Amino acid sequence: MSASKEVSEAGRKYVLSRVADLLAVSTAPSDAPDGNFKDMLKSVEEMVESSTQYTDMLNNFLRGYDVVEDGSKRLFSSTLLFCQRKVADKKYELFMSTNDTGGEMDVRGAYVIRNTEINPKTNWPRPVSQKDVDLVQELSVGIIEVNKQAKTPMTFLDFHRQLLDNVYQPILRKQEKWGKATDAQREMFQTCIQEHSDKLEELMTEYVEAEKAVMPDPAYMKPLSQGMNYAKVAQDVKNVRHFETCVENWIGVAGRLIDEKPKHADSEPQNIPEEVGPLTELRWWKERSAKFVRLTEQLATPDVKVVVGVLVAARSVVYRQWQQVDASLTDASNEAKENVRYLSSLESYFDALEKESPSVIINILPALVNNIKMMYTIARYYSTEQHMMTLFCKITNQLIQACKNDIRQNVRGSQSAAHIWAQTTEADQLRALIERLQACVTLKKRYKDEFYRASERLALKASGPQLASLNDLHIFGKFDLFCKRVVKLVEIFETIEQFQSLSEYNIDGMKSLIDRFFDYVEDLKKKAAHDPLDQSTPTFDKAFMEFNKNIAELECSLQVFINSSFENITSTENALALLKKFQLILNRKTLRSDLESKYMVIFHNYGLDLETVQKTYDRQKGHPPMVRNITPVAGAITWARQLLRRIESPMQNFKENRSIMGSQKESKKIIRTYNKIARALIEFETMYMSAWKAAIANMKSGLNATLLIRNEGKLYVNFDLDILQLIKEAKALMSMDVQIPTSAKMVLMQEHKFKKFHGQLTHAIQEYDRVVSRIIPVTKPLMQRNFEILDSIIRPGEVSLTWTSMNIDGYIARVHAGLQRLDVVVTQVNNIVQNRIQANLKFISSTLLVNLPENQSFSLEQFVSLQEKHIKAQSELMDIKNCEVEKAADDVIDTILAGQKAAPDALCPGRSENEEEVLALKSHFNNLMFKAILTTTTRSLNLIKKRVGTRGNQTDFMQKGKPFFDVHVELSAPRVMLDPSLEEVQRAINQSANAVLKCSKYISPWGGVFMSNEGGERKETNFFDKIAKNKEIVKVILLLTGGIHRLNKQVMDYLNSFKRYEYLWLLDKHEEYEKFLEQEPTLQMFEQELKRYKAVEDDVDGIQPSYGIGSLSLDTARFKSALKKEAQEWKAQYAKNLHQKASRDLARIQQQIDENEKSLQNAIKEEDSLEDLRMMMDTLRDIRERESEVDLLFEPVQENYAMLKANNAQIPKDEEEQVGELWHHWRNLRAKAEVRSDEIAKLQNGFKTRLTREVDGFQSVVKNFRADFDAHGPMCEGISPSDAMERLNKYQRLFEDHKRSWTTFQAGEELFGMPVHEYPELAKTEKELGLLEKLYQLYVKVIQKIKGYAETLWVDLKRGGGQGFAALVEEVNRFQTQAQRLPKALKMWDAYLEMKKYIDDFLGLEELITALAHPAMRERHWKNIMQITSHEWKLDEDLFKLGDILEAKMLNFEEDIQDVTLCAQKEADIEKKYKEIEKNWKDTELVLGEFKHRGQLVLRGEETNQIKEALEESQLQVGSMLASRFVAPFRTEVSEWMAKLSAVSEKIGLWQEVQSAWVWLEAVFAGGDIMKQLPAEAKRFAQIDKTWVKIMTKAGEQRNVIGFCYDNELLDLLPNLKDQLDQCQKQLQSYLETKRRAFPRFYFVSETVLLDILSQASDPTAIQGNIQSIFDGVTGVKFEKFKPAKGETGSGVIKITWLYSPEGEAIQLLEPVPCVGNVECWLLALVEQMCLTVKEVAKRCAAEVPTLQGNLRHFETCLKTYVAQISLLLVQILWTTDVQEFLSGPKSEQKQLREAADRRINDLKDMLVELTRTDLTKMDRINVETLITIHVHQQDVWRAPPGKGDTPLKKLRDGTSFDWLKQARFYFRPEKEEVIIQIADADTLYCNEYLGVKERLVITPLTDRCYITLSQALAMKLGGAPAGPAGTGKTETTKDLARTYGKLCIVTNCSDQLDYKAMGKIIKGLSQANAWGCFDEFNRIDLPVLSVVAQQ
Repeated sequence: MSASKEVSEAGRKYVLSRVADLLAVSTAPSDAPDGNFKDMLKSVEEMVESSTQYTDMLNNFLRGYDVVEDGSKRLFSSTLLFCQRKVADKKYELFMSTNDTGGEMDVRGAYVIRNTEINPKTNWPRPVSQKDVDLVQELSVGIIEVNKQAKTPMTFLDFHRQLLDNVYQPILRKQEKWGKATDAQREMFQTCIQEHSDKLEELMTEYVEAEKAVMPDPAYMKPLSQGMNYAKVAQDVKNVRHFETCVENWIGVAGRLIDEKPKHADSEPQNIPEEVGPLTELRWWKERSAKFVRLTEQLATPDVKVVVGVLVAARSVVYRQWQQVDASLTDASNEAKENVRYLSSLESYFDALEKESPSVIINILPALVNNIKMMYTIARYYSTEQHMMTLFCKITNQLIQACKNDIRQNVRGSQSAAHIWAQTTEADQLRALIERLQACVTLKKRYKDEFYRASERLALKASGPQLASLNDLHIFGKFDLFCKRVVKLVEIFETIEQFQSLSEYNIDGMKSLIDRFFDYVEDLKKKAAHDPLDQSTPTFDKAFMEFNKNIAELECSLQVFINSSFENITSTENALALLKKFQLILNRKTLRSDLESKYMVIFHNYGLDLETVQKTYDRQKGHPPMVRNITPVAGAITWARQLLRRIESPMQNFKENRSIMGSQKESKKIIRTYNKIARALIEFETMYMSAWKAAIANMKSGLNATLLIRNEGKLYVNFDLDILQLIKEAKALMSMDVQIPTSAKMVLMQEHKFKKFHGQLTHAIQEYDRVVSRIIPVTKPLMQRNFEILDSIIRPGEVSLTWTSMNIDGYIARVHAGLQRLDVVVTQVNNIVQNRIQANLKFISSTLLVNLPENQSFSLEQFVSLQEKHIKAQSELMDIKNCEVEKAADDVIDTILAGQKAAPDALCPGRSENEEEVLALKSHFNNLMFKAILTTTTRSLNLIKKRVGTRGNQTDFMQKGKPFFDVHVELSAPRVMLDPSLEEVQRAINQSANAVLKCSKYISPWGGVFMSNEGGERKETNFFDKIAKNKEIVKVILLLTGGIHRLNKQVMDYLNSFKRYEYLWLLDKHEEYEKFLEQEPTLQMFEQELKRYKAVEDDVDGIQPSYGIGSLSLDTARFKSALKKEAQEWKAQYAKNLHQKASRDLARIQQQIDENEKSLQNAIKEEDSLEDLRMMMDTLRDIRERESEVDLLFEPVQENYAMLKANNAQIPKDEEEQVGELWHHWRNLRAKAEVRSDEIAKLQNGFKTRLTREVDGFQSVVKNFRADFDAHGPMCEGISPSDAMERLNKYQRLFEDHKRSWTTFQAGEELFGMPVHEYPELAKTEKELGLLEKLYQLYVKVIQKIKGYAETLWVDLKRGGGQGFAALVEEVNRFQTQAQRLPKALKMWDAYLEMKKYIDDFLGLEELITALAHPAMRERHWKNIMQITSHEWKLDEDLFKLGDILEAKMLNFEEDIQDVTLCAQKEADIEKKYKEIEKNWKDTELVLGEFKHRGQLVLRGEETNQIKEALEESQLQVGSMLASRFVAPFRTEVSEWMAKLSAVSEKIGLWQEVQSAWVWLEAVFAGGDIMKQLPAEAKRFAQIDKTWVKIMTKAGEQRNVIGFCYDNELLDLLPNLKDQLDQCQKQLQSYLETKRRAFPRFYFVSETVLLDILSQASDPTAIQGNIQSIFDGVTGVKFEKFKPAKGETGSGVIKITWLYSPEGEAIQLLEPVPCVGNVECWLLALVEQMCLTVKEVAKRCAAEVPTLQGNLRHFETCLKTYVAQISLLLVQILWTTDVQEFLSGPKSEQKQLREAADRRINDLKDMLVELTRTDLTKMDRINVETLITIHVHQQDVWRAPPGKGDTPLKKLRDGTSFDWLKQARFYFRPEKEEVIIQIADADTLYCNEYLGVKERLVITPLTDRCYITLSQALAMKLGGAPAGPAGTGKTETTKDLARTYGKLCIVTNCSDQLDYKAMGKIIKGLSQANAWGCFDEFNRIDLPVLSVVAQQ
């Protein structure tokens, strides 16, 4: 179960609600967060959910453990704290903790304790229950208060004490298992904790803080400290008043402390609560004394004395009050100290009262009461009646609590009552509970006795206080009430104890009474559900009274039961035993009185028992019954004595009862009977003894036999069992105190000797067998001599020694010695073999040569390093074990040979004489070593295969195990790939597998062990050579070498699943965005794109973090991260560009507004320039023009920003503010513009005058500028392009200055409505400068770019197949286009001509460089080019540049270089195609299919055909390559591939042919039965199968098509396999033909079904699934196993007894058909028996016709009795009989006959119709509907035969009428016992084929004609061929006619695939099986086949 399921949701809710409830209602400081329950519950839930730490803490607490990082469990705390702490003023927060101190808790906390039991199976705490009803028991909740506001040092102690009392002690009391601790240690530990808690409480008491007195202000004390006397200070009224206030405070504090009273001081002593004990009294006085001490210490300071002195000097009234209080304070302090002293002397007694049991308290009561008495007499303060009453009442309370605790066994609360009742279930616990209850009563009595005894002693003293004055009713009242309750409980529990005793005796009939009693007890428990020890609850008393009433009634019933028990006595002994039981159990007086009267009843029954014994003796004395293992004589005597004891034992009991023996007549009669029977039994014993004594002599003759005999090589002890029987009989009789003869005693005296010899010899034989059985078979040849030595020792016991011989002891000793020597040798050999050889071999076999942790993954380097290191260590260890095994083998041989030499007088051969045996033995162990090494190697390789092998996809690693290799899925544009790759993983696995295989190289070969090679030479064995050749090893190695590669398709499929995202990294973001912009996207289009990429991010998040494929775990984290990054970049591209656009628009708008505001900032003054005025006027005009467009400008910007915000785009805050304030800024701008317009209107005249003056001066400046430009400008002839560039820049700057003035003056003139002056010089200059700038800018750019291209690396230009150079050409083409667009006037300039030459020269190399940059260019091609151009280059990527090519002037060799590049491209195309074919076939694998759970043993058809098509296509491609002239560099490889593809194509075609034959024959020879019939072919096929499996296994290991199919020796076996399979098929066909001849119906089943039947012939029940293919109406049979007949042996015969139709109908065979012999034999018998059964049922059915004619209602009975086929036959016979009687009857009776027939025909139809309205089963409904179909046709024939509605009499004049004869008429012929069917003149016997419940066709005139025609044709030994359109019922009519005849009809669907052989089989089957054949669509058969059929 997972951790989340173990956490109780109900427990979680319960904890949170209870904690919230407690924290909401508990008391706390005023500022603590009290509140209602809902608010607190919300706070608690939010606290838990706010932190995973708190959530985990709560979950771990509820389930009892937490899970650490390594996955293991750790016990979790059983206590949980919910605490509050202060975080600010009046602010508190909740937190959780398991910390015992709760150190951070400020206010209060709730604790929760888990009380769940330990699960014995897991040894962990059980999780908290899911059920609400159990939570109260399993979880304890309470509150802990901490008052930190008091700032006392006792806060921590108080908290610690609360933890001990409220948390830990309840847990410890609940704990049941304490490990090794004893109960005493457990109690001691709990006592120590309680004592520690008490000490803490006492310590807190001593440090109780008293109310602090207010000390005087230091300011008022200062004068006194400066030496001023009291009198002088007392004169200051202010000082005196302050000091009086202080003293008044002291008076108040002291008064309150003096007046303080205990908690229950106002209550009467007897009303003090029970939980208040004497220790509370002591604690209160200790606290009071401590408070007085604290206050006294405060008032003893010098300041207090000074204050008092001042008040004395001032004669203050307050001082006199202080004197009185001070005196009272002193007196009260003394009282407290004295009371503490006296009560402390009783503290040890009080502790005992609290902790000890009543049995212990009884012993301390005298001392306690005596000490109280002494304190009462001598105490000064405590000797008051009030104090003593309080003390005694509290002692009483404590005694009651002690009693309750002892009874409850310290279980408190709601569980205490249940615990008390729980103790009543076990007898020992119940007795202990009663004793504890009785001890409580004894304690009360002792307490009162001690009190009154002390009172009497005090009364002897006349003076002083008296205990008698105390109210003893108040003192003992509670105790008396409690003890009354205890007495009632004792009575209840004693009653329970008595009935438990009754139940233990298991008295018959008592159970109901006992159950009633325990029901009463349960009722009592429910009614007294509260604590039964609480004497204040009246419900218990009521329940007790009702319980007593029920018990009284139950005792009456028990008395009745006792009486009835003795009335039904079965034997006297039982009755006496029952009486004794009742006397021992029943202690209640009402029951014991009646038991004495039962003796007389028993005595009368004893008389009847005597008569029974008399009858038993008379009946059994001839053959007395014996007990097991008793001798005959002793058994007979025992039987007689048992009968005697049966009557004697009761008589002894009756003798002791004088009342019985004293009665006269009846007693004497019984006594006389007793004497008679006893005498007869004694005489019987004497007679048996005499017969036994006479037979003793014959028994002793067996002592003269030899000791041993040997039978079939096995030794036996030859001891006569009659001797043992004699001894047993003698011993048995002697044990019965019977005197035996002396001869028997003599044999008995030798019993020990005989048994000893017999036992020793038996033991010797057993030892002999044991030693022989322990010999390891392989060592027997070498130990043969050891056996011969031992047999020579044993032989005398077989020949000469007998049981009376004198030297048996010596013989046995010699035998044992020989056995011991052999045993020592065998033991030593076995020990060596087991402990040194087998142990080491087992160690080696179990050694794993690889280290593959189950839940750990590795990098490839770590994996290989770990395995090689582990393999090396294991190899060294295995070599050591190998040497040990070799040494042990030598020791085995030496031990055996040494044992032979150690034998006395043994001439044993040595090692050299036993060389063959020695070599054989050592070779055996050497072979075991090889197998061990092979096993560990195989296991290790299989473990690698299993761990890293191919498995299904895995995503749930918790169930299927962690994959071995972690592989990262990474995005490496443009592909998704793995890191590391599959090839790297496979290499690592192969490396480890090879290391495992080579491990055996390091194991030393054995000396002296050889094997023969192919040349017959002997050489030492080498483990590695043998292991490397092992088939299993080779198989696993091959599987491993391709294991990971098999995952390639799955991996690629998985990686290809991410192609849906490839546009993210394949497409260029900027290009796509540009295309997007070309669509002039709307805002909605932007939004759609953003949503699209957001959806991609969500989709990527849904990708599984890891995906398991086989041993690979594909980690997608990196890929997902990269993918999300791509999606985010796309999203950011649109968002960023949209934001940039929006930002630009916003900035443009804002800039315009800012510029306009800036322009409008300063007002225009008269001294300002015209430029300033113009700028102001332009600004105002701009504002007016934009007034109408402002909405169109602002709204798109605002919408863009709104959409960006909706898509969470990062928008700067200032931009958001700008968007929001756009309209505000615009309105402010318009307001400023209006102001500035008004100002300009006022200053217009002054500006106009100034403008006129400045324009006149500017005209002369312009003319001078133009003259200078013409003389020194860039258009001067003869200057270089560089000089022209410098002059151009200079005059451009000058022109810009003049252009600004020009613009200003024109704007002013327009502004003031003046004529605008034109400046043609400036206009001309502007035009010329523009043209020059275009030319020289383009010139500089071209020269710099083309010179820079020469430094470009060639490798950069090659990228993308020359795409790098294409970019350069494209750029130069743009330059060329720009140059061509220059004005024609510029094209004659030197700069233009120089630029044009650079461009033309570079573009001339475009085609050549593009060809050279083609990827097809190889080093060989560049060497050719170097030879052509006579230039040498370094082709290194970092050295070879474009400049090198430009220097070679390749245009001079253009044609030669073009030839080289064309050749390179053609060769590359061939290489690409060739590599593609190679790659495709490298990844193409054979697809194997599963075959009958035998594994992958067949080629999948569809996939294999695809492979063949691919082979043909590849052959065509390779052939076209070989015909090309460019194939020269690859001709060898391509030719090899052509040969491979051709060979593989042929192999696969042959492979498929062999597979087809093998699959068919495998099904044949898979079963054992056909194999037995064709042993030679089975053997041949077994060899074929073995070869086939070998081929397919290898194919499964190496699935690559080319790798496996090309040049594979295994596939060379396919032609031979095909020939062998053809032979098998021929023999099989011959065999099947034999079976078909034996059972013709086999012709109608397919060969597959026939083979299935024959292959399982030994199991008759296996034919059940194929039975329907043999019979038309049978789908199953019932098999029954019959016991063998009397006198026969065997396990019985299986027979078929019932047949079942497809509809569920069953028919019982007349005789069961035994399924013995060949299957075809008993199937033939089944067909015969089926026909006989149907024939017999039809016979019985025909006999019902006369009955039906007289009583048609009988048909319902027939319908239920007979099967459907026979019911239909009955209806047809009945109809035929009725019509025939009518036709053949006398004319005078025809009317009556017609009416009778008509009535029966109509009534039968009505009856059948009525049946359809009843609740019929599906089968019965089909049956009835079929009967109606046939009978309606019969009715139609009877009523209206053909003749236009004529009556029957009209046409059916007699029985020869054709209208009658043409009908199908059914007759039963009694003489033949056959049903005959007549149609016209054709008579046909009913064929009795069982057809089941078949529906029948509606018979039409056409059907009648078909019936007549077909029946006539068959009668003439011809066939029929119904013809007609499709779907008209030709086939169904033929089948229906066959059913009419009860005949098997085989329907064959003909087609052009039906050949003459198949037709021949069907025709042979039909002729032999006497069946009909219906050939549907006969015209579809090919004409040649039809011709053959026609001839047959």
